[in-house]
Amino acid sequence: MSLGRVLVFLLLLAYSSGNYTSTLWEHRCDPGSEIFACTVPNFLYKPNQNHSKLIAPETVHKIRLAYPSDKVISRQDVIIAYDATLHDALHRPKAVQIANAAIKRFEVPLDLEYADFRDNSISSVIAPQVNGSDYALRYLDLRNNELDRIDNLRNLVNLETLLLSNNHISVLDGSTLNCFTKLISLHLTNNELVEIPVTDIPASLEWLILRNNMLFGPMKFIGAHLPALKVLDLYDNYCDELDVDVLLLAAPNLEAIRLERNFISAKEAKVIMECLALAGVAHDKFVKSDERDHYYRTQQKIKMHEDIISAMIAVVNVCVIGWGFFRVYKSRRSTETVRADCSNA
Repeated sequence: MSLGRVLVFLLLLAYSSGNYTSTLWEHRCDPGSEIFACTVPNFLYKPNQNHSKLIAPETVHKIRLAYPSDKVISRQDVIIAYDATLHDALHRPKAVQIANAAIKRFEVPLDLEYADFRDNSISSVIAPQVNGSDYALRYLDLRNNELDRIDNLRNLVNLETLLLSNNHISVLDGSTLNCFTKLISLHLTNNELVEIPVTDIPASLEWLILRNNMLFGPMKFIGAHLPALKVLDLYDNYCDELDVDVLLLAAPNLEAIRLERNFISAKEAKVIMECLALAGVAHDKFVKSDERDHYYRTQQKIKMHEDIISAMIAVVNVCVIGWGFFRVYKSRRSTETVRADCSNA
């Protein structure tokens, strides 16, 4: 039996006995992978417990764990956090990729420049302010995680690419956006955003991807300053109006926009498309489909019925209160009349 098979057998045995994440293992890069990134499929790390050890050439500055997927024996609680201890165990790389490994917490090291932690369970990103030092992180991929806020990213002032699609973000903190003065690309597809603080979007931004959110009503860009913006993607929201002149005043270098699957009427769509064509901005076909028209009308009817019912309830309440006051008034008048009659008698 080869040494490789023996190691795999021992790994499986340790896992089956429940000691998989408390056993110290030594790992080397998959043969040849260090030319691109040192790849280790089955690295183990749990804070405050024994963990794997990486043996790699000093020239290696890029690490990829839990890859390739067909060599990963288990993904259950294998790496549950990326912190200073793990960063040291990996010899403080400049770039790290750990996807689909059930990581729950990410503590950002000062010297990390590239972090790809997509497809995990990260709900907490820790990047406290450090006096006299800036975080080097330029590229951060946190797609398909459990984030519901971005204010804990405010100290990552060197970010150029920020990928946050498929999380649970409902509010974009404007003061945090203001900190990203070097940000080029911001991806927020499939979150729960209902509005965008357009005046706080960094002037450096070139790509703004807002697909499949809950942006409702007119899309307003009054007061925005987006001189570098090239692509704006609003696909699959609930917008029903867009002032192209205001948008182009804010983003004079806009090259393309996506507006399909919104609630823009055919009449409004025609005006918008004419303005975009005149400005040389590429666009998709975004006239509402019959299905979305029906949904929109249904929602409008439901809202109208709710308003009518609310108004009727208000009227009934006023009538009941008025009737109550009237009864009290009549009762007092009747009592006063009886007392007057008794006095006269």
